Amino acid sequence: MGYILSLFAVCCLLNIPESVGQCTRIRSLLDDDSIRITSRSNDICILTGDSCCNKAVENKLLEKTKRILKNRVFLVLNQFYSKVDTDKNKKDALLTKIIKSSTLSQSKKIALNEKFSSYVTGVNTLTSADLEEIRSASAAGALATSLGVTLSATCLDMLYFDMETLRDAQLKYLGAILIMLRGYAIMTDLKIAATSQDLTEECYVGAVRGGLKFGGCNLCLDETATRQPCEKLCRNILSGCLKGHIQTREYLQHLTLYQIKLNSLVEQFSREATTALDNLKSEVKSKLRVDKDFYASCSNLKRGTEPDQQAAYSFDLAFDEDDARKTLSSDWLCQYVFSGISEVNCWNRSKVGEYRLNIYEFTDEGQRQNPEVPGNGPAINIDSAIASYKDYKVKVEELDQGRVTINGALPSSTPSFLLTLSLIAYLTLT
Repeated sequence: MGYILSLFAVCCLLNIPESVGQCTRIRSLLDDDSIRITSRSNDICILTGDSCCNKAVENKLLEKTKRILKNRVFLVLNQFYSKVDTDKNKKDALLTKIIKSSTLSQSKKIALNEKFSSYVTGVNTLTSADLEEIRSASAAGALATSLGVTLSATCLDMLYFDMETLRDAQLKYLGAILIMLRGYAIMTDLKIAATSQDLTEECYVGAVRGGLKFGGCNLCLDETATRQPCEKLCRNILSGCLKGHIQTREYLQHLTLYQIKLNSLVEQFSREATTALDNLKSEVKSKLRVDKDFYASCSNLKRGTEPDQQAAYSFDLAFDEDDARKTLSSDWLCQYVFSGISEVNCWNRSKVGEYRLNIYEFTDEGQRQNPEVPGNGPAINIDSAIASYKDYKVKVEELDQGRVTINGALPSSTPSFLLTLSLIAYLTLT
């Protein structure tokens, strides 16, 4: 007894507060040593007794959550788009190569590139004449590059009918690349629409109450401070936070499937163009041997130096259907982004124990019943992107049937800011 009194006296002399060892986790999280146990006074946390959290501490938890949660929620979406950008840049390079290797004049290359860039961003000024011009010029450029020599207008006239298969293949190849780039622009519009809106207040309150990875009401009681949120609780909270993005996720998945299909078409048309070019080269060499008129006009074709064999282009995509499925998925986010979750002895939003509520589906009907994040999600307007998607879908299906219909007006939409000005500058300087 005397020892205890002596220890108490020492503590008083050293001015050591009685609450040492209490509220440690939340003091550390908020960097506030003044936090101590107080009588119940809560607006957010569902607590029945004294705790380390009063209304002022809850507000600090809420502000911290507001600084962190949005970036975490959209982390997988941003990772997906980094993969999308990798392939978009590769397809941009293929389009650049088609334009630069064509036999068009420099001014016409620049003009057509501007039209292609506008098409990608949703403003279509391409005409049938434009398509016929690039169709012929890209085929002629491909043949000239392959033979290592410039083709005269006379030679091109004499090869006009022989080049028809190559012209068709080049147009389909170009069309597939353009439509695929258009798809990437629509995906970007969806991402911008999603990430430009803040999460709702109800979402942030739910995240604090649920004690997600960066801390919340579970830190208000010392005996629960080390407990992780229940997995089902986490999934309901994040589904509720994302309830305004149900359509966005749906269209991202649709677009991803069509982009994968388009990529296969780009590869197919590339092979068809290569085959047509090889056949045409063989025909040219045959004509030089047996056709005197052709030889008289085009004998310089024998003097060309064919370029070295290029490494095969890889059409492998940096993303797949599964990557799109994981974006805006509460299940995936809880497991791999908010990985501090548990299924047993977990924080169930008011104490440690089993979370007994249902997991509500990520649908409009399901999220109307979500108990953790009531109310509507943020208003996300993707009407323009949906209209663009519908037109894009038709063009993919037509292309799959071998028809290229990229001339004519696109649905009215707000163009995204993706004009490839660097290509225009490059063409101007080269």
